[in-house]
Amino acid sequence: MKKFIYFLLIVSVTVSCSDVLNLSPESEVTSVNFFKSESDFETYSNQFYDFFPREGRGFVDFIWTDDNDSDNQIARGNGNIFALGTNTVNDNPPGYHGGGWDFENIRTVNYYLDKLEASDLPESAKNRWEAEGRFFRAYLYFDKVQKYGDVPWFSEALSETDEAIYKPRDPRAFVIDKIIEDLNFAIDYLPQEVGNKENIDRFVAHAFKARAMLFEGTFRKYHDLSEPHEDLLGQAVASAEVIMNEGNYALHTDGGPDNSFYNYFTLPRPGVSSETILARHFSTDLGITHWSQRFILLQAMTGFSKSLADDFLCTDGLPISLSPMFDPATDYDHIEDEMANRDPRMHQSIWNKGDLRLADPDQYFNEDNGRVPPFNQNFPTGYAIKKFSNTSRDLQVPGAADDGIHLFRLGEIYLIYAEAKAELGTITQNDLDISINRLRDRVGMPHMVMGTLQRDPNSDFDGSIAEIPQVSVLIDEIRRERRVELAAEGQRREDLMRWKAGQLLAQKKLGAKFNPEVYPDAVGEPFARTNEDGFIEPYQGLSFSPQFDENKNYLYPIPPSEIGLYPDGQLTQNPGW
Repeated sequence: MKKFIYFLLIVSVTVSCSDVLNLSPESEVTSVNFFKSESDFETYSNQFYDFFPREGRGFVDFIWTDDNDSDNQIARGNGNIFALGTNTVNDNPPGYHGGGWDFENIRTVNYYLDKLEASDLPESAKNRWEAEGRFFRAYLYFDKVQKYGDVPWFSEALSETDEAIYKPRDPRAFVIDKIIEDLNFAIDYLPQEVGNKENIDRFVAHAFKARAMLFEGTFRKYHDLSEPHEDLLGQAVASAEVIMNEGNYALHTDGGPDNSFYNYFTLPRPGVSSETILARHFSTDLGITHWSQRFILLQAMTGFSKSLADDFLCTDGLPISLSPMFDPATDYDHIEDEMANRDPRMHQSIWNKGDLRLADPDQYFNEDNGRVPPFNQNFPTGYAIKKFSNTSRDLQVPGAADDGIHLFRLGEIYLIYAEAKAELGTITQNDLDISINRLRDRVGMPHMVMGTLQRDPNSDFDGSIAEIPQVSVLIDEIRRERRVELAAEGQRREDLMRWKAGQLLAQKKLGAKFNPEVYPDAVGEPFARTNEDGFIEPYQGLSFSPQFDENKNYLYPIPPSEIGLYPDGQLTQNPGW
């Protein structure tokens, strides 16, 4: 918990000291008398943990809204500008770690590292806390690379008057190499054993490295970058193997196939689970709380898309386009029929008819109308998000929720391992059995068997969309597995970007099939507009259509206000912007 409690003294030591004063009062904390002990550096580094995603301090930043910028979810109203491709050169992308073209957090880490280097701490202590700082510098810089590509690499804290702050952008590959250097150092010198899962250790560094290397390796491959991608994918596999073989992690199975997946995402303290690699915990006693549960259950203002819902396999292991267990002519009419005989992760991710809304005393959705899930302007797609929803009434009190969130988990590592091996062309059936098939075992789904896979006629990756590279049936199915397992965890947009599949964001946004007999009060309402086949079309009638420009939308624009600060045009804009 201490890593998520911040002290006012941190603010004091980051500001510059006045040259007018030569002495500091004993009661004043400054850089002169602060960075002296290991505990000083530990205290300062506490603030770095706020660079991780947080669960809605106030009315924003809910984990389960992060997929609004992808094809997994549809936000109400005019939607998410980044999902619709309507963002302009002046729109900064959102982020937990400084947002867009902002290097203040990176400077904060570098300031810490500079003070550490100048300190009299023994080498072992320096290495330990340097590892802490370099992990977070890598974490922050990787976010910049994902958003902007080439970015300036700063290895020290520069003052506002230093001309070097206006250095040109460094090549993407150079920055990735620096990120790898930082992560390798972190792996070597962070605590080597699994700790309390609230503080970073070498397994957390491996988890992040696996995620970053998979992203960059596949980005290079599918965007035809000149730098080799195989080594990065190999590093992703190697880091995943460390976690799988050395960390004693195991999938959360409490609740059995019908509940364990859902139960994991409603744990009050996910750090207690064997699946969790790193978690963020909260506390009402310490006033560290959020509003997430109140919003996701009462006014989510987003919902899952038909595109995502259709990707859940049937219980025979086949897609709905091939399975005799699904009849598109009738099963879309009622959500309980649509979700019958489907991968159990579907009904553990999406609210179904008869699901409990709040417990003790029990209350159901739409009790006067057959207990159907919510569909209204706050739940605009008919596929209301169940994943992350906790039915405890205590968590509905405004600002009182203290349930935690995972930041890295074993389920993602299995997916990274399988995808990286498949992209390298070295995957075996045993590789699937120790990764993806363990995810399927948790929910009682048939195994993925390499020799029996069939191409889904509705695949987005079969070459039918000209701009999207065609992949093998195996990679296609691994991508499906990743999508349903990680839905609402904020990784879908980055997946589309690295696969060069941005055109999926330009497709029409659809929700569930609207049944006026089930939702009579919605008839005629703007949120209940449908397409010609009767599926909810939330953005129908708007003055714009979803779009994705292949020449520019894989990277965000650098704000013109930032470019104007640089002398002699040294900061260049990204292509197409």
